[in-house]
Amino acid sequence: MYTLRENLGYSKKRILSLIVIIALISVGLKLYTIDFSTLPSEDTFGYVLRAISHNNGDFTEPARKTLGWSIAISPFFKFVDSNNFLDYVGVVKVLSLSISLISIYPMYLLARRFFNEKYSVVAAFLFAIEPHLNYNAGLGLSEPLFILISILAVYFVLSKNTKFVYLSFFLTGLLWWIRFNGIVMLPIILLIFFLNFKRSRSLLLKFFLGLAIFLIIVSPMLIHKYEQYGDPLYFSQSSTLYTGEYATIVAENTKSLNYSSFDYVDEHGLTQFIGKFVIGGMYNLLDQTFKLSFPYLMILLPFGILFSFRAFDQDSKHVRANWIVILITLGSFVTYFAVVQDRRLIYHILPFLIIFSVIPIQRLVEYGLSTFSFSKHRKNLFLLLILGIILLLAVSFTLRYELPDKVEGQEKIELARYLYNHYDGKILDAGNTLQGLLYVKITDPPGSFKQYQIKNDVNPSTINDKLTTINLYDKSMNDFISTAEKYDLQYIAINKKGVTTTWYPFLENVYDDDAHYPYLKKIVDSNQLGFKKLEVKVFEIDYEKFHEQILN
Repeated sequence: MYTLRENLGYSKKRILSLIVIIALISVGLKLYTIDFSTLPSEDTFGYVLRAISHNNGDFTEPARKTLGWSIAISPFFKFVDSNNFLDYVGVVKVLSLSISLISIYPMYLLARRFFNEKYSVVAAFLFAIEPHLNYNAGLGLSEPLFILISILAVYFVLSKNTKFVYLSFFLTGLLWWIRFNGIVMLPIILLIFFLNFKRSRSLLLKFFLGLAIFLIIVSPMLIHKYEQYGDPLYFSQSSTLYTGEYATIVAENTKSLNYSSFDYVDEHGLTQFIGKFVIGGMYNLLDQTFKLSFPYLMILLPFGILFSFRAFDQDSKHVRANWIVILITLGSFVTYFAVVQDRRLIYHILPFLIIFSVIPIQRLVEYGLSTFSFSKHRKNLFLLLILGIILLLAVSFTLRYELPDKVEGQEKIELARYLYNHYDGKILDAGNTLQGLLYVKITDPPGSFKQYQIKNDVNPSTINDKLTTINLYDKSMNDFISTAEKYDLQYIAINKKGVTTTWYPFLENVYDDDAHYPYLKKIVDSNQLGFKKLEVKVFEIDYEKFHEQILN
């Protein structure tokens, strides 16, 4: 749509120089929130262990995760020979950060489908300093790779050359490997493909060829899932989502539960189903999208959406494609967000929100300032001022992120080691207090994690059965204790900062008021262990006292 040197003589060398400068700014913001010495999140734990398992020849499909990201990182572990598990975590964090930096240039290329060089650089800048993405980049999670491939898949399908569309089908297959919801990109690519290209017999043949490429890419995963679970589309969260309770998705006592949308309608009625899973889901999704737009997209995006309806500087087909990506992606999550409001699941729409957010900047600088007879030089200075303000907002927002507390992290490991050495049985974590337990188990003896295989235990938290974590679901304290007895739960760990109220609201007052629960015997108090940051109490359940209280 634009010639290479159309605007201000932007040469390839100058563009690359600007991208490098933007990347340097971005890496500074990313490194601010990264800590290579603290415990990773539960998901990162899982990715690292599964990657190690792949190097041991095991590609067993987990019930809730796909293998794309762990397969991608596994070759890099062959260059590491350490008994320190955190060294492997550090490799994954570096990889995810690097992928996030590499994505800046594809973001520029995607923007070139909509803008000239100057405003494509602006889009790359907004993407590079986006605080949510920068924080996520250093966690070692799958989002950076998912975002990169999403950008490239849409970039290729917007090409005027239909041959590049084959790459979109190929990349869409990879997206499904990386995240289960990657399948949503397939209807997006198909719709853009048929709307943007003239219908003909040859187009239909290209469609079938592209679909064949997609199926070839995903078929190993589908076959493997079918062999393991009897269902090529198996996903463990599907059977309990319509209970409407987040806890049922991961609870031990609901694993065999099959509760469909029809079951919910039968029990609660169609009106309540619509209120919960349609209206409620849409509200939660819009709420999370709005929060994701902080701190600067929230200002630009409303104007960008408005201007997109009369976008005279952009190809209307490309604007329509951007809408298709955003609406189908968000629409696919309406039901899920009615139950689980996980903002990470929609991070990959940020590049496409940024496309719309650049439009008002372009309109203001190129046309709004012409009203005041601004010269081209003054317009560029004004654009730099806008970008400077946006950078300040991004930096300010980044500084608000709570950095990992090394002392608390070490105390979580010490608590886990103490519990592991003194107690056997099943323990429930009611406040993110046992993050160190998995770390202790996989590093006892040192380096034992390098023999890990998924097939031996699909759930990494039960690698060693000496002390295992378990999640249970119930709606009241009495029902919970009754269920706990059936599943041989012996201990409950509660954090003073608050229990996970989404799962265990009835345990909220136990830490400060345990005298009201005589059947909960305190066996560990972090204060007595001399901890400075972590405030945790661990209780042992006395089922005899519980039954006595019920009878009385």
